[in-house]
Amino acid sequence: MLVASKANGSLGGRCIMRQTLSVAICVIVSLVMGAIATRYVHPHWILATLHSLQLHAALACLAAMLLAVALYRHPLVYGLFACAVILTAHTVYMARDLGVAVAEADAGAPTFRLMSFNILSDNYENGEAIASAIIASGADVVNIMEAAPLYNQLQRLTETYPYRLGCGVIVVNDCDQLMLSKVPLQNGSVRTLSDIFENRFILAQVTMAGRTINIGGIHTTKPYFDNFHTMELIRAALAITDTDGPLILSGDFNASSLAPNMRAFLTWTGLHPAAWEPATWPIKAGAFGVPIDHIFVRAPLKIKSIERLPDAIGSNHFGLMAEIAITAP
Repeated sequence: MLVASKANGSLGGRCIMRQTLSVAICVIVSLVMGAIATRYVHPHWILATLHSLQLHAALACLAAMLLAVALYRHPLVYGLFACAVILTAHTVYMARDLGVAVAEADAGAPTFRLMSFNILSDNYENGEAIASAIIASGADVVNIMEAAPLYNQLQRLTETYPYRLGCGVIVVNDCDQLMLSKVPLQNGSVRTLSDIFENRFILAQVTMAGRTINIGGIHTTKPYFDNFHTMELIRAALAITDTDGPLILSGDFNASSLAPNMRAFLTWTGLHPAAWEPATWPIKAGAFGVPIDHIFVRAPLKIKSIERLPDAIGSNHFGLMAEIAITAP
């Protein structure tokens, strides 16, 4: 009887421990999902980073709730698990609903290649290697963020890319945002989007396959600097909506396309991401990182393919290479 009593007591203790652990998981998950859910009511910049990480957070909540259900089966636990499933499903939907893929009818459309890369402003030791990668890329247009390490490589780059904006052209006092092109850059302009950084928005026109195409390069501030990130997106949107016809915008947005202000920006401007966006940061996370560097297009342009550059070449971001189809209007 004493042995049976001890066994029952040990079993009861384990059950209480499992229940307590399940409840603790549920509390943490409910707090995280509650913070994410603020985006559906009133998004706030304090939670902007979490909203950019929503897919990662939702998957983590789902995995945690699977463990909670395994530990302790209760209607409330199942209810929270169902909420995690719904949140994850909606996040996956949002990650894909704004993307536009090339259709079979667009197979014969002319294309051009664009490279976008934040090379890191103090990455001087790799300036020559980055210049070599740009020259060998085959890109028709290149957008570079934090371009200072390329300043001493500009003459060499000019042999392949004779046209540029930034780093001495229009902007003479710094070398930060840079646009390189194999074809003439027309109606070029450089703008400052906020007081935090200057001259981080470039807009120009090129002619590809007989079509005039607007091309922009952008580098926004981090989203946890008050409302500066949203303000910069609004100012960029106003500049973009002043243009007509095909447009491609690339750069480091410091936020994923899941962020509420990023989705609003895409809606305002009529821009679309690729159907799937590669992760670009942090580089140590590889494919499990966050796509905070983007290439967006406006009709009739479509992203035929997009891939992450295989080597970060000393940067803390991976660059992107996209093939853009110029489809029929």
